Amino acid sequence: MPGTMKAALDDGTGRYELHEVDMPAMFEGAALIKVRQTGICGSDLHMTDAREEAQTLPSGHEVAGEVVEVPSGETDLQVGDRVALETIGAGRSCMRCHYCKYGQYRHCMDLAPDTGGGFAEYMTRTPNGLFKLPDSLDWVDGALVEPMAVSVHALRYAGMKPGDVIGVTGSATIGLSAIGAAHAFGAKKVIASAKYPHQAEAAKKMGADVVTTTGGGAFEDACREASGGVGADIVLESVGGHQAVALHQAIRATRPQGKMVNLGGIKVPMEIDLFDPLLREIAIISVSCYDVIDGVHDYEVAIDLLASGNMPYREIVTHKVPLDDIQDGFATAYDKNSGSIKVHITQ
Repeated sequence: MPGTMKAALDDGTGRYELHEVDMPAMFEGAALIKVRQTGICGSDLHMTDAREEAQTLPSGHEVAGEVVEVPSGETDLQVGDRVALETIGAGRSCMRCHYCKYGQYRHCMDLAPDTGGGFAEYMTRTPNGLFKLPDSLDWVDGALVEPMAVSVHALRYAGMKPGDVIGVTGSATIGLSAIGAAHAFGAKKVIASAKYPHQAEAAKKMGADVVTTTGGGAFEDACREASGGVGADIVLESVGGHQAVALHQAIRATRPQGKMVNLGGIKVPMEIDLFDPLLREIAIISVSCYDVIDGVHDYEVAIDLLASGNMPYREIVTHKVPLDDIQDGFATAYDKNSGSIKVHITQ
């Protein structure tokens, strides 16, 4: 489908402007998707802060859309299918390399070129990265599959078991999905920290048994209190960004022989004393994105959780703005005093 489309591009100063650009390249095996809704991720904010040159391709990876063109050959996709897009790994996977053979598409050794993300009218990705949405899920839910899958992957990769005590530092988008997933997977107790009152309220709605402030050792104390004094079985650091405080809190809150999951994506170098976690035999586990575990993709699990009707995750979408007003959307996402948790760009 030749022609042009609208896409929002950062001019290199953090300002997003709408441009008329070429339609995304239809690489071999790709489907064409009309973007319907895209979430602004915390990583989008961090990348915007760090970017020094103007974008040539749109970003945006929390995407739901409608299939408008399918590749030739066998595929379960049909024009008109509503899908959540796995834009980073599966949707660009070669399906031939060592990692793809085991469903670890995030680590594909021969990814297809990045043809652009969801802050645009159209995207291209392979059917392997397109997950059909049931009728019960709308575009809001569809664009929340990606952040839910991040936490689903973290807990599955860490080997969470029903009855575990789970700690979560931070109650923004990923922290909230971690709370919801842990609760759904049968956690005995879920303890979370929250920086803002509206995040604390959302954490309780998502199933947190205890919500603490972010400082003064309150989170660590709550994890020990909920576990008979030993600490949480698994603690997820979900804050990331340009701070390291939450990671140190997560380590301190983890019980001896427990697991601390590095999930948030800390962007700054840090000093860390590994002697204490060594003595307590704490496993520090790094996780990134989503893949196939035990034959099931994390997106499939995330879709099932959202479709269960038992999780109010869609309520975290506090603001929706059209693509034409994306700069206002980013300004709102940056300003936590606005009450924003998740901002969605709609089309």
